[in-house]
Amino acid sequence: MKSIGVGVIGVGAIGRLHSENYATKVPGASLVGIADVNTAAANELASKLGVKTVYADYRQLLADPNVDAVVVATPPFLKKDITLAAAEKHKHVFCEKPMTLSLKEADEMISAVQRSGIKFQVGYQKRSDTSFMQARKAVETGEIGKIILARAHNRDPPTTVGGWSADPKKSGSVFLDTSSHDFDALRYLTGSEVTRIYADGNAMMYEELRKNGDYDTVVVDMRLANGAMAQVDACGYTPYGFDSRAELVGTEGGIIIGMGENSFTHIYKNGKTSNQRQEYWGTRWAQAYRDEMAAFVECIVKDGKPRATIQDGRAALEIGLAAWQSIKTERPVTLPLA
Repeated sequence: MKSIGVGVIGVGAIGRLHSENYATKVPGASLVGIADVNTAAANELASKLGVKTVYADYRQLLADPNVDAVVVATPPFLKKDITLAAAEKHKHVFCEKPMTLSLKEADEMISAVQRSGIKFQVGYQKRSDTSFMQARKAVETGEIGKIILARAHNRDPPTTVGGWSADPKKSGSVFLDTSSHDFDALRYLTGSEVTRIYADGNAMMYEELRKNGDYDTVVVDMRLANGAMAQVDACGYTPYGFDSRAELVGTEGGIIIGMGENSFTHIYKNGKTSNQRQEYWGTRWAQAYRDEMAAFVECIVKDGKPRATIQDGRAALEIGLAAWQSIKTERPVTLPLA
């Protein structure tokens, strides 16, 4: 079987992680090129991974005949143009979340992908996490009955906030940049769409976010098409470290997806926890990141369906935009958006 040649566009934290996986851990694929306007960072990563081809312009990488597929790990406001260019060159696309910043742009991307016939997978790695997959199977088989309540959260440790990530016009806000993962996870776990949203939040810890009209702490209440209630929260200043969990309550049972703890007693304090747990998102999702990349390659080789489709990406985007609209108007918002 021919090895799939993969190029990575963008060498921030997630781009570096995907590059390392493709260079060493994904069967049937090889990392053949890296592109980033920060050529110093791109060259440093390429040297570390043994990659000989580095481009400052992603268009040059797309023109490389050795590249069959690309990982788009750039800031959200750049992803649409890269996707359209990749589709024109018939390069398959793995796109990190959020796929873009507006439904209009999302629909342009969908049209381009459909015209070209390329595979397009969105980076919602929870769909490849063994615990989430097990939970989804339990829901599909009816093991916990009808879902009546669902919750998910993503809480990040204190960090330095600035640049494009502090500007909601470029990041899409906390709802698209952070909570997007949980919006998709709830759709995946429950098998149901969101029909109504009410969002609230505040910027209590980061002045840069407050200045730009974004939030570091949010809560989103939702109603699903199947009648269940759901809630997502996000916090950008969690003193005890990274924390991402989910919970489902059904008529015949429940599911809790935790952080890989080894006991049931937890005392959280700054820099210390009574329990062994992963402190870094890259560690918590290491298996999922690796497997989502392997699944992307497999869907290319076997002409299969991506685990998180471009339509899934649009759906999570729409939920995030509705949450943004709700928090700004201080009113519930009904989906689909007009």
